[in-house]
Amino acid sequence: MKKEVLNYLFITIGSILYAIATVVFIFPHSLLLGGTSGISVILNEYISFSPGTILVIINFSLLVAAFVVLGKDMAIKTFVGSTLTTAFVGVFEKIFYNSTILVSNIYVSAVLGASLIAIASGIMFYVKSSSGGTDIIALIVQKYSKINIGRALLITDFLIVIVGGILSGYIILISSFIGLLIKTFGIDFVIGCIKRKTCI
Repeated sequence: MKKEVLNYLFITIGSILYAIATVVFIFPHSLLLGGTSGISVILNEYISFSPGTILVIINFSLLVAAFVVLGKDMAIKTFVGSTLTTAFVGVFEKIFYNSTILVSNIYVSAVLGASLIAIASGIMFYVKSSSGGTDIIALIVQKYSKINIGRALLITDFLIVIVGGILSGYIILISSFIGLLIKTFGIDFVIGCIKRKTCI
């Protein structure tokens, strides 16, 4: 029971951190770190919905795959992680969206946002959960291969960054690619740190 309580506490903390990073650092500069947040930023250029609304639609659509492929326990944790992340994005978007950009430099914003997302995702992946979206694809890849979760994410997110960067310009492309590398390799680093220092 204690283990499960800690697991869901980790998921909640990870979801809050992920949502803050997305709304405060990623959305304001239209950065593309892959995942559904990257897809939502791309689609926001062509449709009138806010990035947060698009994120909700995509995340809940991809949750079906988690229940089919990942199994009940992991699917439930992923559902909780995705739901909480989506909910917190909605909350923080109302607070911060369309307000003054907190970090004006796009490269600094990419580094800070990616670092915070790496911590958030690492925490959730460690307890077999995720923020949903392409994280689910990475969990599926990890389940059937020996690829580290961060590298699995790099594979699934690289195309999103390239496509979005080409459409948005070289500044978005370069800053987003820097952020993507920090996120993907940072996730494996965070998971390793947790494994060495805690026992759940």
